[in-house]
This record gives sequence, C-alpha cells and structure tokens, in this order.
Amino acid sequence: MSLYVLLSIVLALSGALLIGLTLLFRMPVADNHRIREEPVRTPKGPNFWRIAVFNSVLSISMVYGLTYLLYAFLFYEEGASPWRMLLEGAGILITYDFAYYLVHRYPFHQWGPLKRVHAVHHTVRYPTAYDSLYMHPLENAIGLVLLMLCTLLVGPVSIYSFAGVFVVYSFLNILNHTGLDLPFFPFRTLSHLARKHDRHHVSMRSGNYASITPLFDLLFGTAE
Repeated sequence: MSLYVLLSIVLALSGALLIGLTLLFRMPVADNHRIREEPVRTPKGPNFWRIAVFNSVLSISMVYGLTYLLYAFLFYEEGASPWRMLLEGAGILITYDFAYYLVHRYPFHQWGPLKRVHAVHHTVRYPTAYDSLYMHPLENAIGLVLLMLCTLLVGPVSIYSFAGVFVVYSFLNILNHTGLDLPFFPFRTLSHLARKHDRHHVSMRSGNYASITPLFDLLFGTAE
C-alpha cells in the first residue's frame, strides 16, 4: 500500500471523527458530558467556516506536498519489523511533543507576532471538535512543518510508521477539542486530555501546552 493511500485513509477517518464528535456534542445524550456549557458561540458564521475550510484545504495540500517533496529524506519502503516501526513512531511523537511544547509555550504565547497569530485560535473559549480547524493558517502550517522536521530528525522511517504517527497527530488534535468528558472506552482516558486543553483555552496565560501527552507540562511545571 502506498503512502498516499495510507494518508488518504487517515484523512478520511479524521474527517469522519470530527463530524461525528461535533454532532455528538449537540445531541441530548451529551447533556451531562459537556465539560462546560457555551453561553454564546464565538466565533461563528461565514468567517468561522471560511477559516475552517481554508485550513482543511491547507492541511491536505501540505501533507501531500511536503511528503512528496521530502519523500527520499523522510521514508524508506523496505519492510520493517513491528518493533522497529513502533520505535520509529514513538521517536517522532516524543520529539514532536517536546518541540511543539516549546513552540506553543514561547513563540505562540509570549513572542509578539506569533502570539497574535495564536490568539486567533484562542478566540474559541469553549472548544468543540470542529474548532480544531479554527486557527490562523500560519499556525496550521507551522504545526505541519514541525511534524515533518521531527520525522526528518528521526528518519528515514517506514511509511507505515509515519501513517501511525499521522493517525495520532490528526486524531488527538480533534479529540483534544471535543469539549466532552465521555466515561466510556476509548474516550475515558482521552477525556483527560480534552479537559486539560479546555482549561488551556480559558486564557492566553493558561498552561497545558503539550499536544500529545501531559509529560512535558508535568516536567516543566505548566500542567494545570
């Protein structure tokens, strides 16, 4: 199976997850499981959807484009053992989580121009799944470039290792924004991340900067 078939499957599943969790948030069955009730929806309307759709197109274009341009540096196609693929995937995710923690904590929250860029995403005070797409396109691009750079540092890696990493990267970005505390598998554990990210959205001065795990927030004293 080619890398681009794998990426297409992950993107399709990510879209289905985003739509499903957005619909679930609005259903009566979720009434007792919303982390916070949203008094007024902001942002909203055509501006919200214009940015969300643009970021969807940008993400898809960059994922295909960057993996195509950097293919020879990022990937190998020969077979790899499950243990090797597991180590490759873990290496990328740990490297990315640390790099994103630093970028999120400092440039996005403390340094002038990029702080204003990240503030677009923070206009969402009560995040739900589809708010994972509401951000300045530059922030979206920085996140994807960072993922590719971390893959380059660890790599070259198996295309299957990267596909697994992309599942985690895409799904957690959505799941962190669900706004739901769901008590059933597999969301019981993931709801902890959603609660922490919900607290992060309260203010530009909040902690919880890491994206994949709470590890670096715990290590550096920014967990809330």
